[in-house]
Amino acid sequence: MPEPSNLLVLNAADNVGVLTARVETGETRLSAGHKIARSPIPRGAEIVKFGQVIGYATADIPAGAHVHVHNCAFGAHDQNYHIGVDLAAARAAIPRVETGTFDGYRRPGGQVGTRNMIAVCATVNCSATVIRRAAEEVTRSGLLDDYPNVDGVVAFAHGTGCGMAPDGPGFANLQRVLWGHATHPNTGAAVFVGLGCEVMQMARMKAQFGSDGAERFHGLTIQDTGGTTKTIARIVDQVRELLPAVNDIEREPVPASELMLALQCGGSDGFSGITANPALGAASDLLVGMGGTVVLAETSEIYGAEQLLLRRAASPDVAEKLIERIRWWEHYCEINGGSMDNNPSPGNKAGGLTTILEKSLGAAAKGGTTPLTDVVQYAEKVRTKG
Repeated sequence: MPEPSNLLVLNAADNVGVLTARVETGETRLSAGHKIARSPIPRGAEIVKFGQVIGYATADIPAGAHVHVHNCAFGAHDQNYHIGVDLAAARAAIPRVETGTFDGYRRPGGQVGTRNMIAVCATVNCSATVIRRAAEEVTRSGLLDDYPNVDGVVAFAHGTGCGMAPDGPGFANLQRVLWGHATHPNTGAAVFVGLGCEVMQMARMKAQFGSDGAERFHGLTIQDTGGTTKTIARIVDQVRELLPAVNDIEREPVPASELMLALQCGGSDGFSGITANPALGAASDLLVGMGGTVVLAETSEIYGAEQLLLRRAASPDVAEKLIERIRWWEHYCEINGGSMDNNPSPGNKAGGLTTILEKSLGAAAKGGTTPLTDVVQYAEKVRTKG
């Protein structure tokens, strides 16, 4: 199969290119986003895209042949990290742009929200149905119609909160998530609802995290309130009581430096890493240039691209925190009999992505080109700009 004219080559070092349109030649039908070999690739050789290794040939691949899961496999990538070597260049490349403004909600403590919500949160999966029903009832009743500065009431449910070690990492993660909802700048007030007998006790959580945001924290349990129906009614009553104070907060112009942009992939295919993700990367750079903050989530989906992030790490300590997370994921997969390459989903592969290395190189493009200023654990508060 000759090299198609509609083959996009991303880096001069690449030995594969990306089809920009569907190709049909005889019995061969390849969708856009899939890869074609630019030259013969012998069995065991590196397959290179974005100028980086994305896998290894499991068979001899002739020039013009389709390169995918049938002849390309996951393997070790370059972990000879060069920490901070591109830091000066990354700092110099931060865009110098005029700081814009947006209309946000200023919160006590200095945070700024883009929404003004009332959060109804389950402390345990046993109260998930109750909080959903209550939030639906508030919305259906038209109760919010008289409060134009309140953007909505939203239920946050999950599948845990009990049957867990109270001093384990899962418990600590859930605590941070729940308290994060209570103190999030988009939350004007929060109502926490438990069953009553669960491991995740509201009083312990409030005591552990102190007074930060405590004035916006409200709670009740199904057992103390008298069952499902009474609890739903009580949640609606609590929301009604909270609405006037939450509505008193009005939007005001604030600098773009107060914005925090969260990045996450969804439904990635062979085009994500060359279209949407780099576009988000450019937007991320602009926001950092205005003094804002960008959070590149899904650490397991930068596996195979972490070496690029580490080249622009702001300090050895920041680099070490990212490396520790990479090692954690490797260990987690190993003890559970999995592989980091289990990540690409059937949909990712149907769209042309072959290995986690390839997926990660595209995913990391969302983070732009500015310095990596910090690495935080799951649900930890982000306190560093950049």
